[in-house]
Amino acid sequence: MGDATVDVLLNYNSEDAIYQYALSSNLNPGLPDQDETANLVLDYSPSGIQVFRARGLLDKPIVVTRSVFDAVITFINEGVKHILDGLDHILFVICLVLSAMHLRPLLWRVTGFTVGHSITLSIGFFGFVPTAAWFVPAVETGIALSIIYVAIVAVAADLKPGFQQEKSEWTVVAITGLIGLLHGLGFSFVLQHILQVTSPNIWQSLLAFNLGVEIGQLLIVIVAWTVFYLISLLGIRVAKINRYFVASACILISLYWVIERGNSVLANI
Repeated sequence: MGDATVDVLLNYNSEDAIYQYALSSNLNPGLPDQDETANLVLDYSPSGIQVFRARGLLDKPIVVTRSVFDAVITFINEGVKHILDGLDHILFVICLVLSAMHLRPLLWRVTGFTVGHSITLSIGFFGFVPTAAWFVPAVETGIALSIIYVAIVAVAADLKPGFQQEKSEWTVVAITGLIGLLHGLGFSFVLQHILQVTSPNIWQSLLAFNLGVEIGQLLIVIVAWTVFYLISLLGIRVAKINRYFVASACILISLYWVIERGNSVLANI
């Protein structure tokens, strides 16, 4: 089933200034995943155009205000929801935390990842990437492979003593940044479904979505680091078993994705 776009233009006249109003709909087409329907609301007020974002069929009214802050919040929420709904991104961040339990290297690696995906989020969204059918599944395959890589790094020191000394921290940060470029393309594919390049206030919405992604990523880092730290208090052996278990689970899930998404690449070449 393909995608469909429906444009609705609503005009209303009022003698007094309107600072907020509610929108709702009773349309129910009964389509699969219709609760994830992307709604982009453009409010053309005399003071300027505001862009709002909402999910679902709008069976429950959403409030549209003249507040720039409220408009930005809708895209921040979308960024947070996207990374928290994306299991592949969650697994990558978890393995990233697992590979650097000390705060300083963890901070640098997360920063490298953030810089990388912030760059390609914009590049991919504005269409400066291949449009061939194989490209999206190829990127998604690469994301799955990146999880396998960082999971292996997380247990490499246990498997090969001295591994951490063989690679400088800046090398690892650089590699993490390159992986971030890959994940940023994945974020951009989602953003293209909820925002158009021709939409007003495009940079405001784009930055808000990216900020939401960062907030969601930070939440995952905090939760994962706290859990792994508490486990480490149980002893070195328990912490080591936990690393192997988490890394192995992430690798197995990612291998399935590599096969599934790799087949999609081959089917579209």
